[in-house]
Amino acid sequence: MENVAVIMSVYRSDCLSDLMVAVNSILGQTYKNIHLYLFRDGEVPENIQSYLDTISENDQVYLYQSPSNNGLAKALNKLIDRVVSSKDYAFVARMDSDDISRPARIERQVDFLRRNPDVDVCGTSCKEFGASFALAEKHLPTTHLELLEFSITRCPFIHPTVMFRIRVFDSGIRYPTETAFTEDMALWLELLTQGYKFSNINEILLDYRLNENTIKRRKGLDKAISEVKVRLLHMVKLERISIKSVLLILSRLAFHLLPNSLMRLAYKNAR
Repeated sequence: MENVAVIMSVYRSDCLSDLMVAVNSILGQTYKNIHLYLFRDGEVPENIQSYLDTISENDQVYLYQSPSNNGLAKALNKLIDRVVSSKDYAFVARMDSDDISRPARIERQVDFLRRNPDVDVCGTSCKEFGASFALAEKHLPTTHLELLEFSITRCPFIHPTVMFRIRVFDSGIRYPTETAFTEDMALWLELLTQGYKFSNINEILLDYRLNENTIKRRKGLDKAISEVKVRLLHMVKLERISIKSVLLILSRLAFHLLPNSLMRLAYKNAR
């Protein structure tokens, strides 16, 4: 049975009760060949540190720590380096410190990747909760060709649902760290340009936590400009140039600058 490394970053703004639920949802998976790799990104409150120290005594958990906060991409890359250097794992799964993986999530994804050896990255559907604009079900395209088209203007994966084959990272690829654009979307576009294959399982295997402030993190002119530049560049690289794609990409500028009330409506009705 192949080993799976689950990577999760923890930082000062995390809620202890949410973190505990997230960790337990991984350690309680039906698939048992799992190790949880945790990275403490900077100083955290005493109660979280105490929990991390306690959970690190579990044989399934590896804890790494940094005295300063360096951001999610760098934290994940440090964990990936550890996982790759161990040479013990066939798959690497993502998990956030406030979400909940359903019990069969890892088992379903491993089984899917076994049955589809050409797929390099596999995500799942999710249920959102915790905010007025949360979706009871969020589903994305499932096949590689659909996701290739979709990725020009949208995100092809729900990030904490993703599982990678280790060969993706054996190649030296890591999360981009020099971008105002979200690190996961920049990674997806880079993987597509290098010919890696994507797929999603059309099954809700994760509960994705939101809050009313989630949309504030998606706003800002720098983020908007960075996203448009990256998307236009990869539209050309992927040979998916069309007037429709250009217009949809440019519309992302307006999306990131919407007032909060309108952005909530967009999140509720246009995703």
